[in-house]
Amino acid sequence: MLYQKYEFAIVRQELNPQDMRIERPAEAVKFFTEFADAASKESLFVLIVDGRNNLVGIQEVYRGTATGTSVRIAELFTPVLMLQGVGMVLVHNHPSGDHQQSDEDVRLTVDVIKAARLMDIEMLDHLVIGKEGFTSIRSVLPSTWEAE
Repeated sequence: MLYQKYEFAIVRQELNPQDMRIERPAEAVKFFTEFADAASKESLFVLIVDGRNNLVGIQEVYRGTATGTSVRIAELFTPVLMLQGVGMVLVHNHPSGDHQQSDEDVRLTVDVIKAARLMDIEMLDHLVIGKEGFTSIRSVLPSTWEAE
């Protein structure tokens, strides 16, 4: 019987140690401000944290078009599981510059929260970055995080 063998590798790039803790949305956003200003396509990142909200990894999971991206929920959890993360923050940009969440952003957030609960991973927030600021979906829609 034939089978395929796979090997996974984690490539580590050092970040500034003083910037390694995520306690508020603005702390997560600072990693993406320059990127959001220059981006012409929508990109979705996952920030992975340990039990004390220390940042252990950042992974760009999707890069879409100027108007959106299609997301498979399972793929958002791959970097979290590989790095043995306890929590995660989603961050994506709107190339239009508008940082208000869309209905699609809210639907994605709800789906990710449900999946995260099943895997005992804490979904901390979903941040939308634009040229003039950011929106924390958790801050504007706290009911999204309430258990069903």
